[in-house]
Amino acid sequence: MEWILTAGRFPFDPGVLDGGVLLLETSEELRPAHNIGWIVRSLGERGILGAAGAVLVARPPVSDFTRRPPAEERARLRAEQRDVVVEIIGRYNPEAVVCVGIPFGHTRPQWILPHGGAITVDGTARRVTADYS
Repeated sequence: MEWILTAGRFPFDPGVLDGGVLLLETSEELRPAHNIGWIVRSLGERGILGAAGAVLVARPPVSDFTRRPPAEERARLRAEQRDVVVEIIGRYNPEAVVCVGIPFGHTRPQWILPHGGAITVDGTARRVTADYS
């Protein structure tokens, strides 16, 4: 995704997201926070962050089948990614509601978020609801 965005080959105009909710998750690769920051910056440079009304950021994986750091290190790694993502989103869209740490994507435990429903992000109530009926 990073290289597609950097090369300007993203297949959609940012306007398709106008006021909508952008879902972000990292892959199962255990990337450092600065790498995630580069990807989020690319989203900002292409106007995608600026078009979103809200951004939901999945809780990042910080362990895998071969490496499981101690709890303190896992918390630190998640905090580093959170800080980088929130700071960069704020640069490109200071009005967006940002919710970080939702357990969807490549993490455990994992919520399943099917595409095609309506998601409402209420920053004041600190609530995210989804309707897939």
